[in-house]
Amino acid sequence: MTFDIIGWGALNVDRLCQVNQFAPTDGETFIYNETKTCGGSASNTVIATAKLGLNVGYIGKIGTDSNGQMMKEYLETNGVNTDNLIESEGETGEVIGFVDNDGNRKLYVTPKINDKIHNEEINREYILNTKLLHLTSFVGLNPEDPSINTQFELLEEIHDKITIAFDPGMLYVNREKEFMDRLISYTDILLINENELLITTQENDFRKAVEKIAPKVEILVVKRSTEGSFIKRDDEEYSIGIFGVDTVDTTGAGDAYNAGFLYGYIKGYSLEESGIIGSYVAAQSTTQTGATEAIPSIQEMDIPEIIQSLKNIKK
Repeated sequence: MTFDIIGWGALNVDRLCQVNQFAPTDGETFIYNETKTCGGSASNTVIATAKLGLNVGYIGKIGTDSNGQMMKEYLETNGVNTDNLIESEGETGEVIGFVDNDGNRKLYVTPKINDKIHNEEINREYILNTKLLHLTSFVGLNPEDPSINTQFELLEEIHDKITIAFDPGMLYVNREKEFMDRLISYTDILLINENELLITTQENDFRKAVEKIAPKVEILVVKRSTEGSFIKRDDEEYSIGIFGVDTVDTTGAGDAYNAGFLYGYIKGYSLEESGIIGSYVAAQSTTQTGATEAIPSIQEMDIPEIIQSLKNIKK
């Protein structure tokens, strides 16, 4: 089987707690609703691309607990191939998240078995049988935990054989400069938010930050929250707007954008059109609680109309 995209990253069950507002320092508040959903950045993106009709698989590690079974079933129910999902004794990763009435969020990760992926557990043939490998971060809570080293060892081996897309997230961005430099050297498509970009480049100016990173990757995609997104490849540059929706929960919106953009890229849309698809999918993802519950299926989307609607706004 040949895949369009294979994802590789942490697998977490998200416990999302809704609050009126975040508690202040030394203060307290109450939770008025709580939901339990499946998450993990790469997982969110891959599930979304499966809903968009792509043939996708996943590499990650789950425990033998009920959360692990929940995670596996959710991936499979949403059309993600799990033939190389690693199951092992231990507890599946978990995220405790707090979401306020404006849809803002604060997330706390307990990596558990996510950080225990060894090199010999990764099937090379499976990885090399895809058009694109999409990666996200691990916590690396303890220096002896192998997952981050495994990720870099495999990238060194395969980065010149398939297209690598990477969303580093704040966990990787906050590591030392040499870490991010090495990461970027293996990356073809860098999907990063604006704050992460500024931290990575140690710049305060967005334009200067772009000029530092863009020459190092084939495609730079910067997610700019309510300002939309920015995409650059060589001399091509696009600023993409946003779609207005009633936001309930922003959890996973960046992952949803990644899915829409990568869908467009795989299907041969232009960079601008791929960015518009990404913007639409991201907006839709915020209309319900959870990272992937509100992602539309490809049957529910009129891609040409979506693309044209945002292009018309720019005129």
